[in-house]
Amino acid sequence: MRALAALLLIAMLGVSGCSTTLFESLPTGASTGCDPAWPGRWQPVATEPGERQHPGSVEVSADCRTLTDNAKAKPLHLTLIDTGKARYGEVRSDSGEPDCIGEGKAHCGATLLRYEHEGDTIRLYDPDHAWVATAIASGKLKGHAERGDGDGAKTSEPVYRNFIAGDGKRIASLLRKHPELFNREPLVVLRRLAADAPPAAAPSTTGEP
Repeated sequence: MRALAALLLIAMLGVSGCSTTLFESLPTGASTGCDPAWPGRWQPVATEPGERQHPGSVEVSADCRTLTDNAKAKPLHLTLIDTGKARYGEVRSDSGEPDCIGEGKAHCGATLLRYEHEGDTIRLYDPDHAWVATAIASGKLKGHAERGDGDGAKTSEPVYRNFIAGDGKRIASLLRKHPELFNREPLVVLRRLAADAPPAAAPSTTGEP
């Protein structure tokens, strides 16, 4: 879940068995398919004690259309939105179809991550899915919330599946009004590697130096 490849290519928060929060619309703001913050080679950095380090590096192409991980290049469908208050990223699947929750895919929308770019570091934050579920249940947010950890799901953590309703202006307003909608601690931290730095070697599994 914390590997950048999973994050960007399968819209991580919509993966089966993981919590997800979908937005009916992208927030209004200045949008682009690429900006200078993203292209280059990156080293995902562990953000929790004991977390397994991502082996190697990942690379985003100059046009932000290709992600290369472990020498495997895959198409990247990225939309970046600057609302003036914060910056967000949406990643679409190769099919271009939106993510959906609910019976019969009743509620479909976009998966958003908030990001911060400072120097050679990008920090990515996912929604606080538990907070969103509670806010929807109380009427603070308009949408739909359901639990996905029943029916024999093999997970020890609660699984939330949320849908926040609204057009672009409403979503932008909600994001400004409720900064707590996103977690305060980053899910992923990326550090840029020098262009001529050798690829990081995968950790040894034999115990030899």
